[in-house]
Amino acid sequence: MNKKTVEIFWTGGYDSTFRVVQLSRMDITVQPYYLSDNRTNEKYEVGAIEKITQLIRNHPDTKAEILPAIYISVEDRSASQPYIKDAYKRIFDKNWLGNQYVWLADFAVEHPGVELSIEKGTNPVNLINKNGGFKKCSDSEIGDYYVVDRDITDPDYYALFGNFSIPLLELSKLDMKEFFMTHGYEDVMKATWFCHKPVNGKPCGQCNPCKGVVEEGMAERLDDEALKRYRKAKVIDKLKATPIFKLAKKILRR
Repeated sequence: MNKKTVEIFWTGGYDSTFRVVQLSRMDITVQPYYLSDNRTNEKYEVGAIEKITQLIRNHPDTKAEILPAIYISVEDRSASQPYIKDAYKRIFDKNWLGNQYVWLADFAVEHPGVELSIEKGTNPVNLINKNGGFKKCSDSEIGDYYVVDRDITDPDYYALFGNFSIPLLELSKLDMKEFFMTHGYEDVMKATWFCHKPVNGKPCGQCNPCKGVVEEGMAERLDDEALKRYRKAKVIDKLKATPIFKLAKKILRR
């Protein structure tokens, strides 16, 4: 009998790495995909994937076959499905949503069921819950996961997220950290990459993922210099939220 193959988007980041670890403990085949759009941090993400792949393969609890990640350039792909682009534009007119979901959704049309590692409390999850919801599914080999519920979800959100399997919906980063630590994956956790704008090869402390690391209780992942930049960035964020700053911004736009 052929083993089940699970396709998953893997960035070398915390959430998708956690899911690869979960899958590695099952008697299946795991096929990761990395979609490249020439981000400034890509070499760090790719380096993390290569290092973590070996760490997981060498872990005593690994049962799965972890295939080499397939790297796909967004530039080499055909144009996105028009309905996906149109849906994204309508969503973005009302709510901020990263444009990476356009090409992720486009890829998922050809790979329905590919896993997307977004956890509870993230912007996409909150927006989907606000405009619809999820339904729980079960699989005898990989356990429970979620999909967007087509019957109750706004068609635009279904267009973007309807082809994904979403396994981490009920987990937080601290839940994942506890698993990493108690099951002997601390080295894997430390090898993950999250920063969008590294400084001298280290996390910057100022980008949104770096801020999220601190605010989700894992400040130890930033060094002292990054933590200083984080505190400075938070002061600036507070200033930007003041009525005076907002008024000045409006005046300057005139």
